[in-house]
Amino acid sequence: MQNFYMDAEGNIPTFTNALLLFVSSQILLLIGFWKFSAKDKFRFHWIGLSLIFLFLSIDEATVLHEQLIKPMRAIAGADGFFYFAWVIPGAIAVALFGLIYLFFFLHLDKKFKFLFFISLGAYIGGVIGGGMLSGYFAANLGQRNFTYSVVASIEESIELIGCSLIIYSLLEYIKQYLPEGMIFKAT
Repeated sequence: MQNFYMDAEGNIPTFTNALLLFVSSQILLLIGFWKFSAKDKFRFHWIGLSLIFLFLSIDEATVLHEQLIKPMRAIAGADGFFYFAWVIPGAIAVALFGLIYLFFFLHLDKKFKFLFFISLGAYIGGVIGGGMLSGYFAANLGQRNFTYSVVASIEESIELIGCSLIIYSLLEYIKQYLPEGMIFKAT
């Protein structure tokens, strides 16, 4: 059963999430290469997104963020919603990401503003918001009970849905903007 428990690490749901993030990074890399060939002014943003999602994939597979819990708890005295204290640097990283990518986001067409906002909102909401909610229940009830298991499973499910929506949004972007046959065109 542990192989399918949504809140455990090093199992099938973790692999699935890491794979979805990796696929996202590769689609973003494809878009980045296409934008480089077109000398698009946002080409570095697309490559940056690819690298961010590659890092997120590696982090998900290797549980790097979990290593921040104890040091951040010691520094911030985190408890309750911040029981999983990695959410503090995670939220800071999301805020920085938002500032750096705001101009990029504002230049997207309305359809893709909506798609990327919803998909990234679901993913970030699952990761940060869900992590905070799970932390609250873990701090107050412990991690070995039905309530925590349900909350953590919902959090992880929202994360997976967000990743899937990101892939959908990126494929829609390619479908709408990539010139037909460009992927297969010899240079």
